[in-house]
Amino acid sequence: MSWFIRTAALVAATAIVAYGVATTEDRTDPRWLALLLMLALLWGIALWPSLGRQVRTMDRTMVHVVAAFGVGFLLVGAQLVRVQALDRERIQSRIYSTGTEVVADPRRQALEEESQRGRILASDGTVIAETQMGDDGRPRRVYPFGPAAYLAGYYSPALYGATNLELSYDAALSGRSEARRLREWVDGILNRPTPGYDIVLTIDPELQSQADRLLGGRPGGIVVLDAHTGAVLAMASAPTFDPNQLSVGTTASEEELTAARTYWESLQQSNDGRLVLRPTQGRYPPGSTFKTITLAGALESGLATLDKVYRDEGALTVDSRVIIEQNRPDPNRVSYTLEEGYGYSLNVVFAQLGLELGASRLTEAAQRFGFGEPIPFDLPVAPSALSVSPEHLTSPAGLAETSFGQGQLLVTPLQMALVTAAVVNDGQIAVPRLVDRIQTPAGEVVDQRQPETWRRAMSADTAAQIERAMRWSVEQGYASGAQIPGAIVGGKTGTAEVGDRPPHAWFIGFAGREEPQYVVAVVVENAGSGSEVALPIGKALLEAALQR
Repeated sequence: MSWFIRTAALVAATAIVAYGVATTEDRTDPRWLALLLMLALLWGIALWPSLGRQVRTMDRTMVHVVAAFGVGFLLVGAQLVRVQALDRERIQSRIYSTGTEVVADPRRQALEEESQRGRILASDGTVIAETQMGDDGRPRRVYPFGPAAYLAGYYSPALYGATNLELSYDAALSGRSEARRLREWVDGILNRPTPGYDIVLTIDPELQSQADRLLGGRPGGIVVLDAHTGAVLAMASAPTFDPNQLSVGTTASEEELTAARTYWESLQQSNDGRLVLRPTQGRYPPGSTFKTITLAGALESGLATLDKVYRDEGALTVDSRVIIEQNRPDPNRVSYTLEEGYGYSLNVVFAQLGLELGASRLTEAAQRFGFGEPIPFDLPVAPSALSVSPEHLTSPAGLAETSFGQGQLLVTPLQMALVTAAVVNDGQIAVPRLVDRIQTPAGEVVDQRQPETWRRAMSADTAAQIERAMRWSVEQGYASGAQIPGAIVGGKTGTAEVGDRPPHAWFIGFAGREEPQYVVAVVVENAGSGSEVALPIGKALLEAALQR
């Protein structure tokens, strides 16, 4: 066999190894195993001995057997290198659920506890989570700042693993960072415990405390953002859980394990979603706050302007569905501009607008805001949905009710905060971020997060028109309760019907001094009117943000 063919086979084998490591998950990935078979063929071509005719048949057979075994040992070696060197971190950090408990590598957990897991801090250094040594000399994860403890999640290596930031940033909190890979490798070789890195959040502890207090334990969620940077200043959820009661390490006593199991069972039996972080994972019908997206679609497509006049006589029949108008400010008046229809939250006006817009353009408008996609964030986010069943928007009645915020719509509070942020950020949506930086225990920055743009939802001109409509809603419409002296304020209330139960109360809004800067999204489950319940919460938080 020519040297050229052998060299080409070796080069191809090397390329396959590099490709497999870069594109496959681990050593059991079916693609990696298929690549190993190709590797065996190429190594066989490259290493197969060329024997002259003078070599005896028996000797020839023995040489070929040795060559085959040699290729086999090379394959085993490649797999062992993959397991020992490349997949070591993944294998060690795997967590398996048995249904009632979580099983992980106890040696790794014990090492992480010994190496002092990093802290989770608010923007001003307030400790949200840290590891403390008890009187008995055993480490324990504690969460001293209750209003944001559930954002940190829980760290329960002996029973339930981790969740929220404790899970998302487990590597950094455990002392692993791509930026310091070499130093960590040296520590591992020398068997030195690597102290965990601290995670510093964008959360303002005063705003967070106020948001948590304003919810008052009522089921719901709140998000306060800096519209231009995407920094989350407050993210409140209720009801929630106490991670201190789930924090049990590998050295926990049987009494501590029993207490944690009892608390976990109570959370499972409560049926009120305490483990659900509502701002990112709670999905709700948005009510009239969705009119913001319908309006964006109409303005962006050139279908309508804010001055366009619509007729609203108090009811509109679409197919067999009768849409009753309950929001007209004057029962004797039947004509309203689109801007007034938004500010007075007229369902009949927006039903007509949605029918003019059509299912395709309404869908495109929602998708530009990120509907149907996971929002890039430091915590898992449930995608918002325009409809549950695809055929819903194909019916005029379904399209009409979706256009004013009902139908099968499901959104997260974070999604609606980003919709509002796009309005005051010239149509662009910044990537929302809860983590500002990762640093050493001494304060040396390892990784600093920078503001990034996620997507453009609409043109700057369309955003300016919607900002005008939201300001009109506060200055003259039904969101007038959100006015803040000396500030630019815009907003939209929503009262989302949910069958026979009381409606969800919604408010989205923005505020700033010289220009809008802060945005808020508030939902309180089954609480009634958005203007009476959610709006005062949103206003109070915008006021507090302006005073930062």
